[in-house]
Amino acid sequence: MIIEIKIENKQITLLLKDQKVIVDSLDFPEERQLSEKLLPSIDLMLKKNKLKAADVEKITVKSDLGDNFTTTRLAKTVAEAWNYAQTHC
Repeated sequence: MIIEIKIENKQITLLLKDQKVIVDSLDFPEERQLSEKLLPSIDLMLKKNKLKAADVEKITVKSDLGDNFTTTRLAKTVAEAWNYAQTHC
């Protein structure tokens, strides 16, 4: 499984994918609260689909905002930390 964090048009979408098939999605507005909402939203999505963190191979980020925006940097930091943990723990 892969989680894609999509930041587009002031909207955050979490996509849970099995290969290229979207299994589940969760949307919320980008209101400069990503640091408070992102991890709980990922946890909610995993629980809803009866998955554990170990079932998610990696997290990817797609954003229409530049890399200088805090929202994009936060999403990429979470993705990099998750991906690092999956390969080193």
